Amino acid sequence: MNENNSNKITSKQKTIHSSLEKLVPSFHTVFPNTHYFEIDSESAGNRFSAFVTLPATYADNENELFPVVYQLDANIYFPSTAPFHLATHGDIMSTLRPFILVSIGYSEQESQEWDWLRVRDLVPPEESVPEIFYQTLDASVQAGLVSQEKSEIYREMFGKPAGDKFLSFLENELHPHLEEAYRIDKNDAGIWGFSYGGLFTSYVALKKSELFKYIGAGSPGIVGNDSSIYKMYDESVSSKKDYSGRHLHITLGARELADFGPYQWLTARGTSELIAKASQFPLSGMRVTSELIPLETHLTGGVSSWFSFLRTCYAKK
Repeated sequence: MNENNSNKITSKQKTIHSSLEKLVPSFHTVFPNTHYFEIDSESAGNRFSAFVTLPATYADNENELFPVVYQLDANIYFPSTAPFHLATHGDIMSTLRPFILVSIGYSEQESQEWDWLRVRDLVPPEESVPEIFYQTLDASVQAGLVSQEKSEIYREMFGKPAGDKFLSFLENELHPHLEEAYRIDKNDAGIWGFSYGGLFTSYVALKKSELFKYIGAGSPGIVGNDSSIYKMYDESVSSKKDYSGRHLHITLGARELADFGPYQWLTARGTSELIAKASQFPLSGMRVTSELIPLETHLTGGVSSWFSFLRTCYAKK
């Protein structure tokens, strides 16, 4: 009886398999309302990608302007968050203002190198890259994941981070192009990043970007007591710089803080210190909020951080 049953299952599987037609779905089948671009940056000297996802209501009123939210590390966060973008306007428990999502990543040619290239683009110019990154790179070379030639290029990038050039690209090159192509409210732009993306957005907030008013910093990689972020913060307090109209939202995964491991000093310590500074020495006009996200680690907390930022800064009133 068992043998006959086994034969029936095998026969059924063969029938199903023969009726399936293996195809490659189009991009718009998976990501409707998303346009994909690549752009060469004179400021950064590199080529970047931009996934522009429109809100579901974009076509309803041709005169309506929309906020724009820039999301960093598109190569990992765009596919895990964009599918929800068209649905968030209908969330009756946490309805968001409709906005244009712009996810920034790397070109198709360099898409497999995003985890190394982001160190160059997201780290502020005076920030030191921790030794653990060099060790990880060496281990990747030994494992055959990175060539020796590429590793030398990455090492040079680690020593010359260029977050200032990347910010110039966003503000002075990409954003003006998008303003020409889409109905963007020029007074309502936000940006979110996680890990080194959160380090970059912390830099953007303290630099007082004229473009970005809503800023999300997820588990920012602020490492060491000599971080440039602390220096910028202290200088901003001393100079009494006015940050009116800006909102910085900081998140941290609970297990980054509570579980023994490298992220306690790679992200949790620096994030906690930034929140403490914001509480003890508030910047004039800057609204700062924070959330400790339950159960999340550094590797799982990115998507939760993204939605925490949206709920806090883009909730429909």
